[in-house]
Amino acid sequence: MELLKQIESEGERQIQEILREAERHAHEIIAQAERERAQERERALKELEAHLEQERRAALSRARAQARAEYLKAKSSAAEALFQKLAHEMAQLRSHPERYKKFLERCLREAEQALPGPLVVRAAPEDQKLVHELLKQTRHKLGDPIATVGGIVATNERGDLVLDNRLETRLANVRARYRAEIGRAVAE
Repeated sequence: MELLKQIESEGERQIQEILREAERHAHEIIAQAERERAQERERALKELEAHLEQERRAALSRARAQARAEYLKAKSSAAEALFQKLAHEMAQLRSHPERYKKFLERCLREAEQALPGPLVVRAAPEDQKLVHELLKQTRHKLGDPIATVGGIVATNERGDLVLDNRLETRLANVRARYRAEIGRAVAE
């Protein structure tokens, strides 16, 4: 019987040893799972932070683009209002005879500086008399009437060189130069 007790005791000891080993192994597995869970949580958190940062940058970029578009729209509206006012004032220039005469004189001087030789100067029917008066002391000729809100178109005698000094052309040139400046300013 003593042998039986010893066998039982040894068996019990081995069972306890196996149980302790199993419990220790189970704790290691649980600890490893906890570490993996913490690492996965950290990775997911970093991924989420990166995604949120990307979304923040995209939202900021969209907001900047929208603000820039609104700024350009406002600037364009202001410029368009200015050009409409200028066009209106240009249309009224003839109602100020002295100012209009000075404008035509300046247009003629610009044409004389830009084109060689005697010129052929064309103007609106209502300006023909005034332009003819301005040309009296020159070798230039008055050409056929043109449709314009004001100003002149001058050519050399052969007609192959032209200087368009009409009010509407001058306004279009100012408008084009303004748009180019805005384009450069926006690109900066």
